[in-house]
Amino acid sequence: MKLNAIALANTFALIDLILHPLFHIWGWYFPRSYEQAMHEFVVGLNLRVDEQFTPVFFIFWVTEAVAFWLLGATVGWLYNKLSKVS
Repeated sequence: MKLNAIALANTFALIDLILHPLFHIWGWYFPRSYEQAMHEFVVGLNLRVDEQFTPVFFIFWVTEAVAFWLLGATVGWLYNKLSKVS
């Protein structure tokens, strides 16, 4: 069975493009609950949320989406390459 590497890459990038801003919006509107949830997720994490949407955020957001796309494409390509071995 062959995996569609481009579809996997697109899915990874879309998930990041949707979820990343949602987490930032959560931290922006409800910083205490965000801090509490992150503290439960990583015990001992001292997090202080000071959320701001600056141009740097958007640059990193797009860069991260590109990185997730490349990760998805690489995982799909690697899966297809290794599945031919067996």
